Amino acid sequence: MSDQIEIQTMGFHDLDPGGIDNVTDWILQKFQSHYGDESITKDDIWEYLYGVMHAHDWWDTYKHDLRRNLPRVPLAPDFEGIRFAGRQLIDLHIGYEDVPEYPVDCRLDGAIDNGGTANAATDPRAYRIEKLAWGKGPNRTEDRSVLEINARCRLVGIPDAAHEYTISGRSPLQWAIDSLRHKYDKKSGITDDPNEWEDWADEPYNLIRHLRRLVHVSVESARIINELPPALPSKG
Repeated sequence: MSDQIEIQTMGFHDLDPGGIDNVTDWILQKFQSHYGDESITKDDIWEYLYGVMHAHDWWDTYKHDLRRNLPRVPLAPDFEGIRFAGRQLIDLHIGYEDVPEYPVDCRLDGAIDNGGTANAATDPRAYRIEKLAWGKGPNRTEDRSVLEINARCRLVGIPDAAHEYTISGRSPLQWAIDSLRHKYDKKSGITDDPNEWEDWADEPYNLIRHLRRLVHVSVESARIINELPPALPSKG
């Protein structure tokens, strides 16, 4: 049997109301036969695929091909190791709103504020987004250990590992910087103000919690990916 399968990737179920599996019976039989394990399920294969598509060796080999061709999924030597990592990544990426907050310090007016001490009623602008931006380092360089929330509030101590995991070339924190900003649509006259979003309109410190969770997701994703076993079979 070939050690690779060409597949068309999409969600685990298609958009049909009946929830038809996109992991087909044919794929299931191929995996069970290759690994000699009839206990492998479609859920296992989906988790395995998610793990494979984060593996460094897989990306390094196929990143250019993906622009033109369907993904080629290897039948890796360590199915269970990759499947388990895929499960961990799925849990992180789907459940990012419920993960622990990474312990980076929030500083408000220069003092550590890790509990949302400012009163939202009397000091509503304490945690308000003005323009998210990286801190300033020497010679106008970016200091990515610091995230400026506004002139008074910042996150400090962001680890380098928070920038390793990227989605389309940007880390989750960079996506936050690019998306959590005031936007005005001239045609409709509608203003999109992230400070008014339901998640933190009534509890502005939830923004800080959200950003800390993004750091946690980033650091843990990088750790899991760096510990993935090889996805590609040895050529030897």
